[in-house]
Amino acid sequence: MLKFSRDTFKYLFDFVKPRALFCLALSAALVLSAFMFFGQVNTFEINYGSNTKVVRSLSASVNNAIRCAGINTDDYKIESTDSIGGKTVISLLKTFPVYITSGDKTHKITAIENDTVQKVLSYAGFVVDEYDMIEPALDCVVSKDTYIDYVNVDYVSGSYTQAVPHSIDTVYSDNLEEGKQITSPGKDGLEQIIYTQKIVNGEVVDTSVDNRITLLAVQNSIKTLGTRRVAVKTSAEVSSVSQLTPDIPIELDEAGNPVNYTKHVTVQATAYTYTGHNCATGVSPKPGYIAVNPRVIPYGTRMYIKTSDGKYVYGYAVAADTGGFIKKRPTNVDLFFPTAASTKNFGRRNVEIYILG
Repeated sequence: MLKFSRDTFKYLFDFVKPRALFCLALSAALVLSAFMFFGQVNTFEINYGSNTKVVRSLSASVNNAIRCAGINTDDYKIESTDSIGGKTVISLLKTFPVYITSGDKTHKITAIENDTVQKVLSYAGFVVDEYDMIEPALDCVVSKDTYIDYVNVDYVSGSYTQAVPHSIDTVYSDNLEEGKQITSPGKDGLEQIIYTQKIVNGEVVDTSVDNRITLLAVQNSIKTLGTRRVAVKTSAEVSSVSQLTPDIPIELDEAGNPVNYTKHVTVQATAYTYTGHNCATGVSPKPGYIAVNPRVIPYGTRMYIKTSDGKYVYGYAVAADTGGFIKKRPTNVDLFFPTAASTKNFGRRNVEIYILG
């Protein structure tokens, strides 16, 4: 076994010491040379939320520094990068998903802290106007998994032209014989329609007409119907109950009705005969003088009468008398007949009264 004296150790130490210092200096020089060769060390201070991390790296990449700090770049967005006191200060904002539902589509958008609904909608490319319906409100601050309902409402104006079909106007004229007609041709019109459409999420849900401008006026077809009755005979040629004769024979049409009259009414009539008294107007009763309600048919009114069933032609008549029947049947008339038998046979019937001018 080898043994060393104290002097031996001292000798060895004095021999090794300068060489060790030389090696240490050499190593430091090598490290310094390496740093100079590969580049300088960069210091990053990363602030996110309430946390701060310091990273030193030979790389000057900000994203690399964030990854070296163990921060998922998908969860944060760089707000700012500043050089302060020889270091790079990075401020990160937390990101999170927000969902926008529009129509039958849902869009996933990445939002950051303090973003509002309006900001998130702008990320998705939606241009908001005063007609759109949005929930929550535009100034609401979003948070993770916020759902935004967005209904895009637009109002679009436009115009088009369309034909306006003509119709047929019917007029009556006594310059044309009854039963005849003349039809003049019509012409369709043209109009411009000014409209507004309400469009919700790209679909038209309502169209309202704002104005109609006539480009070409409609010309309706006119159908003229004749009302002039053609006389085929006169009252002088017709057998009637009345014994009165008009100054001029009454012209009658094919149906036996007067061609010219001022009013036509249908009323109920009864019959009466001689009572031994004159009529209310003082004339002696005879067929042709009839009893009326003078408030409805004034005394002296001339008329032509026939029953609605066509069985009696009473003929030319004058309102000359009245009777108690007007209390219960104020619009009725009472026709004078020459005998009690004829009165009984007539009974009560509806009559057509044509008031003569």
